Amino acid sequence: MPLMKTSPPQPLRRPSLVCYIFLVILTLIFMVAVGFLITWLVTKPKKLHYTVENASVRNFNLTNDNHMSATFKFTIQSHNPNPRISVYYSSVEIFVKFKDQTLAFDTMEPFHQPRMNVKQIDETLIAENVAVSKSNGKDLRSQTSLGKIEFEVFVKARVRFKVGIWKSSHRTAKIECSHVTVSLSQPNQSQNSSCDADI
Repeated sequence: MPLMKTSPPQPLRRPSLVCYIFLVILTLIFMVAVGFLITWLVTKPKKLHYTVENASVRNFNLTNDNHMSATFKFTIQSHNPNPRISVYYSSVEIFVKFKDQTLAFDTMEPFHQPRMNVKQIDETLIAENVAVSKSNGKDLRSQTSLGKIEFEVFVKARVRFKVGIWKSSHRTAKIECSHVTVSLSQPNQSQNSSCDADI
């Protein structure tokens, strides 16, 4: 009876280097995701709140050829309700707009807002001989004839958040405060305007 030949056992295949790299990357992604989840559960971040208060317009002048001059004064109130998150504002640009047309512009020095903090930012923006569109000039005349002006305050800032020793990367905050209405006959009377923030 002929002997049956048996083939030698095949060596076990070792995982390739690509598999190891893939597993390491997958593990890192999982750990980062868990870290973010734990941070979110611990901090329970709340939305930042902004309002415009004490707004006034002085020295308003609109010429027949639609060139406008005015001094805009107002206070931006920034409220950070978070007990564990502080905010770093690296750069801040502030605009006064009328129907999407910029009338005045200013920048602020960087600042830090601690946890559970309300910060008052007093601003004075000057519009000097700014050319406005024909339609905006018409709308401005219509409003001033009623003794008031309604404008918009827009803030663009670069911010970072800090939790413990961890700081987030920079992100752009866009804060839009519409319908800021002031009286021209009584400059100290204005309506507080809440703002929409996109961070």
